[in-house]
Amino acid sequence: MAKERKSAAALAAREKARTKAQEMTRRHELLLEKAADFFELEDQSAAHMERARVQAQQILDQATQTVEAGRIQRGRIVLEMLAAGESRALVAQRLGVSAGELRSLVDAADTTA
Repeated sequence: MAKERKSAAALAAREKARTKAQEMTRRHELLLEKAADFFELEDQSAAHMERARVQAQQILDQATQTVEAGRIQRGRIVLEMLAAGESRALVAQRLGVSAGELRSLVDAADTTA
């Protein structure tokens, strides 16, 4: 067989280099696209967590208000029982709460009155 000419070898080498460069370019573009997808999903996840945090805080705020309203209503009932002539000790015993808790309920009702 005849030996390949230098120009043919150079042409083959250039073609091989071009093919390799195209493969590297495709791979690089694929990696860029995948990185963009990754960061987009990361941003979406962060936004979702922030929305969930805000909703959770709203639920906690609403629950706190509901609990405080119930505490005030219970305090008003305690005041009505005391107004009926019952002693603090007997009201506390009847309701199954400590004297400190009874005082706290009365204070809660007094602050809104």
